[in-house]
Amino acid sequence: MKNKFLRFLMLLACIIFLSANLSFSAYHHMDEQDSDKFLQIYPDKANTKLDSCALCHSGGSYEKYPDSGQFIKMGSCQWCHYKYGYDASGNIVETLNSYGKDFFLNGRNSNAVKNIEALDSDSDGFSNLEEINALRHPGDALDDPEKIVAPYRVYSKDELTQLPQHTQFMLMNTNRSGDYYAEYSGVPLETLLMDAGILETATGITVYAPDGWSTYHPLDPVEEPSLYHVKGVYPQATYYYEPEAELWCDYSAPICSAFSNASIIPVTGGLKALVALQINGANLTQGILNNENRLDGSGPYRIIVPQKTPGAPDQSSKSENQNVVWPFNHDWDHNAGYCTRSVTIIKVEPLPEGTTDINVMEAGWNFIDQEKIIIYGAIKGQTGSLSGQVLTLINNEKMGLSNATITIVETGHKATTQPDGSYTIENVPVGTYFVSIKHGGKNLLSFDHITIEEDKNTNIPICTLPLQKNPCDIDNNNAIGLKEIIHWLNELAAGLTN
Repeated sequence: MKNKFLRFLMLLACIIFLSANLSFSAYHHMDEQDSDKFLQIYPDKANTKLDSCALCHSGGSYEKYPDSGQFIKMGSCQWCHYKYGYDASGNIVETLNSYGKDFFLNGRNSNAVKNIEALDSDSDGFSNLEEINALRHPGDALDDPEKIVAPYRVYSKDELTQLPQHTQFMLMNTNRSGDYYAEYSGVPLETLLMDAGILETATGITVYAPDGWSTYHPLDPVEEPSLYHVKGVYPQATYYYEPEAELWCDYSAPICSAFSNASIIPVTGGLKALVALQINGANLTQGILNNENRLDGSGPYRIIVPQKTPGAPDQSSKSENQNVVWPFNHDWDHNAGYCTRSVTIIKVEPLPEGTTDINVMEAGWNFIDQEKIIIYGAIKGQTGSLSGQVLTLINNEKMGLSNATITIVETGHKATTQPDGSYTIENVPVGTYFVSIKHGGKNLLSFDHITIEEDKNTNIPICTLPLQKNPCDIDNNNAIGLKEIIHWLNELAAGLTN
């Protein structure tokens, strides 16, 4: 009886193992419902660049003033809030791209997703289905299957800390969640973009967090209050303090004690747009997705922009008591709302001709955990190569391990080992990566902090690995599938009846 029970547990564990290897989980954006409808039809597109607001929503622009001929550009999130409003008082249809409108007009449900597959919503010569299969936006005529992925570069935290750092004490003024003074440290955005090889054709950047939020920043200053620039310095700020303001403004930063009300805040080098790594001398709290499907934390990196029009910390817009020294003022500069938290992607715009967006499959929560950030678009293509050799022990003799898969996890670059176990991966963007080695679908070995330098080859030392057999793989074909599940279910049933 005891042996039967042990056998039952072993078989049950094996079945659980098999089932786990056939399942995966996906992230759904914020608290909206339309992403689920799309993923019901295309579950394999979860966490790709199509699994975002930009699938159905467009960016937009408006004329600075009548007959000026000058237009202010906004990303999809900013445009939606500009046209639709935080209070949902606008027309949501005005924020949709051509694919989003077809989805909306056909019922805004999973059937609508299926019914518009044959349409060419963006009139670029490819059906919606062709574009979705190729990971191209079906509502953007500039993104089609003939485009190639734009140049990109991945930065690790070590690489960011090696760039010139900048520290600034400033006010973070929010609309609702509470103002605070803080000292941020990190890399000036302008410095980082120069290091990445930004092209002269670039005009702005869009930064992305893994929860789907994005914010556009022009390179040069513009008059639009909600667009915070990348280059140059921001106006010098004044420190504001009133005892009453402690009800809504956090003055706990250690450096606050050095200032009094109305004193000028000196910042060596001036206030700048930053990729912040630290707040008040400590690393930013790593961003996580909470139980309400919203982002908590702000690290490892946060975009920080100072106030364009420096002012005092005003009362929260949610407060019923506005009879205070600084009541909420909608027209004041609330810069904190444009300081994107837990940034993992910086897109430099416009994309070079003939290129398209990267696939964000790996540049989301994985980049949060790995403390990496990717920059792509209008930058110089800086690439190198990776090579190495994988051996295995057979009868105590070292031999080349053929048909092993070498993968650069962050970029998706792959190579298959030759009969002697050697491999080479060309045209890898400059950066620091995580490299995995698999054989027969099983993870054999992985390397972290593999650095690719421009026009150089990085050689991974020879690896000698013992081949491992999976006891659940009954036909030794290095694959776990339906045959194995049926076999072990039968074994389980037999074990229970004997």
